[in-house]
Amino acid sequence: ITDLSGGQLQRVLIARALVSDPLVLFLDEPTGAMDTQSERLFITALDSAVAKSQTVIIATHREAILQICDRIIVIDGGRIVADGPRAEVLARSTKEPAS
Repeated sequence: ITDLSGGQLQRVLIARALVSDPLVLFLDEPTGAMDTQSERLFITALDSAVAKSQTVIIATHREAILQICDRIIVIDGGRIVADGPRAEVLARSTKEPAS
């Protein structure tokens, strides 16, 4: 495992976590070390691998992974500034000017 890149190691660790079939899985920047193509493949694979009975919490700064999220909670400065269904939160965020 020591000869793997950061992105490869991250994928191995996530695969190990998924195999254990957890009820709740927390992923912190799961695509942070991936290029765009790897990120796309990972998102598709993750969406297929997660059962409807599982809860996946994803902390991310990357927008692409939001496509598989049902609910988005936006935290800024330690405070929740948006919370709701993906489409609703994303629609609101495109209307608000950046601070």
